[in-house]
Amino acid sequence: MNKQVLQVSIAALLAMGAASNAAAQAVVTQGQVNFDGRLTGQTCSITAGDRNKTVTLPAISIASLTMRGHTAGSKPFSINVDNCPVGVNTVSAHWEITNFNPETGNARNLATTNAASNVEVQLMDHDSTVLRLGDSGKPIRVTRTAADALGTATLNYGGRYYATGATSAGTVSTTANFTLAYN
Repeated sequence: MNKQVLQVSIAALLAMGAASNAAAQAVVTQGQVNFDGRLTGQTCSITAGDRNKTVTLPAISIASLTMRGHTAGSKPFSINVDNCPVGVNTVSAHWEITNFNPETGNARNLATTNAASNVEVQLMDHDSTVLRLGDSGKPIRVTRTAADALGTATLNYGGRYYATGATSAGTVSTTANFTLAYN
């Protein structure tokens, strides 16, 4: 009798284990994200002095940034690239999501001393289109002096203050990291 009970118990445990394993494998998902991309061996070089830039936005009054969505204090800047091999016809800066505010797409204020509140830095493309961190700028054509020559391009962007609410006086400091992207 004990041997029969033991066999039934083992059989029941095995059946329960198989059922729980099947349930674990039948997880229902609500969505999926597929990633596609392409890596290239052909790259341009960032011109010396443009790899680590400092863009000084103008000192402006908080009266210009009194509510969410207000922008002011824009400042243009350029990133020059050279040594673009034949086959690379366009280039842009892809703005990484470092210091990213997912609600606005802007770079958060990282100032730690006397920091202004409710202010971020927003990026703009050469045509004043707003760029979110995680976006690439519009592709810029690489120019060459001859068909087989290395090419150059100037990528023009801008930065400006963006209010997330009524701002307070203080310092603003952030970074926006970029990687060259090719089309």
